[in-house]
Amino acid sequence: MKKFTTSIILAFILVISFVIAPASAAVSNPNLNRVPGTWSPGVTPANLNAKLPVILFVQGLGGNAGSWYDTNDMYQTAYNNGYQTAFIELNDSAGTPKNMWDNGQLLAQKIAVISQYFNKKLVIVAHSKGGVDTQAALVHYNAYPYVTNVITLSSPHHGSELADLAYSSWAGWLADLIGYKNDATYSMQTSYMNYFRSVTDSNPNSSYNKFYTLAGKGWASSPSSSYFAGGLYLSLFGNNDGVVTVNSSYVPKGTTVKIGDWDHNTIRKGSTTFSLFKPYLTATSTASAKAAVPSDLVTTASNKPADASQENTVGTASNLLVRGGAYSGTSSESFLVENDVKSITVDWISDQKADQVELISPSGGQTSVNVKSYQDEQVFKNTWHHIAVVNNPKQGEWTLKTHSLKSGGYLMTVRYDSNLDKSIRLKLNDDKTKIQVERDKASLQGDKLKVQYQVDFTPEGSNADKKQTTKLKNLATIDSNSDVDLSDVSSPGVYQASFVIKGQTEKGVPFERTLIRSIYIDEKGDRH
Repeated sequence: MKKFTTSIILAFILVISFVIAPASAAVSNPNLNRVPGTWSPGVTPANLNAKLPVILFVQGLGGNAGSWYDTNDMYQTAYNNGYQTAFIELNDSAGTPKNMWDNGQLLAQKIAVISQYFNKKLVIVAHSKGGVDTQAALVHYNAYPYVTNVITLSSPHHGSELADLAYSSWAGWLADLIGYKNDATYSMQTSYMNYFRSVTDSNPNSSYNKFYTLAGKGWASSPSSSYFAGGLYLSLFGNNDGVVTVNSSYVPKGTTVKIGDWDHNTIRKGSTTFSLFKPYLTATSTASAKAAVPSDLVTTASNKPADASQENTVGTASNLLVRGGAYSGTSSESFLVENDVKSITVDWISDQKADQVELISPSGGQTSVNVKSYQDEQVFKNTWHHIAVVNNPKQGEWTLKTHSLKSGGYLMTVRYDSNLDKSIRLKLNDDKTKIQVERDKASLQGDKLKVQYQVDFTPEGSNADKKQTTKLKNLATIDSNSDVDLSDVSSPGVYQASFVIKGQTEKGVPFERTLIRSIYIDEKGDRH
């Protein structure tokens, strides 16, 4: 009888173990099929705390719901901590990235449905552009009553200079070839996001939900390519995670939780950041913490990124040279290196991996340098980066030659570690109708400075991937005291001004740099 009773108890315990899985058990993934608008609840944890809100995870640009549980422990971490969860597929899940308006409207509809399903409010955890989509849903599509707090992980709340680069005259050929131009990247241009901020931060709905942001500055810590290549370019504009700068990660009226040594991928890992934002996963909206602003975040007195408050001046990108276009088989680009350059970093980005890359010094000999090749996973997805670093390069004309089996498109960037880094700036006048090149008179010979520019225009409207970018103003030359006048343009859309600055250092050595500036004109004719 004793053995029989013991067997029954063991059997009962065994059955219970299958019905209620322990919190640390491996949780099964949602059955989602990447159809926009579909959503799924996560498995209810055994240690469920009914007082906790439901976490709705929102994907980033080009992502899908699986980004939270395929090779990511975020879902498992939330489950282990006793949280109910939900996952959603936005338009990007079907391979068609959309802007914050389309994604925001879809998300707002589903936020209401998900909240009603659980009969409680949600906390949203969003990665990358998903944070912008979320704010659009709450503010512009009235989903705010169903949500308490929002956690954004490296969201470009002020846009991305990489999107500006994609629409520049140099990168346009490659971006078109790989399908990088779409509604989503169009809306991520910094000038368009200035517009989004203007209509969002002034909206009364923007005060109903508290935003808590995390940002990464570890672009160089990842061996994978997209972060290295994207971070290299973005480092011109400050600390970044390879895709989004620290300053852009801050949302007005929000609170910065942490700036860490994460890249754009690791910041959304549960084991990396969940414990940091867990205090803000609350059933009621929490008051913003009055902690000191992290030293990594460059802010003004209003706790707003300095780059956003001083948007009329770009003064940190004069250490860059950009070239790009089409190639057929063998391609070649030459560039100048002036005196006293500490190092150059050359990145040849193409739609296919080059069979051969050769860097030739001014003396005519091939430079013995290690060229690392990586396939991009994020920014210019599926393109190949061929990166070479030369320390203490000789001054003069350098040449980069590549050979590929097929024709394609390329973008070449040369980053200089030079004393000229902050000697050239672009200044936009107050009414955003004129752009002027400013120079440091102490380090440059003004009478030798020449400026070439062209303006490309991408019209406003839907299907940005199908719209043609047209050359509004062909390549023209002006002196350094002249303005580029855009007072005569008024059609809604983004105007991308690309500048080539040529001159001589104070020692009379030639140099060349490029700068990019975008202006967005909205439907009302206002400029941003």
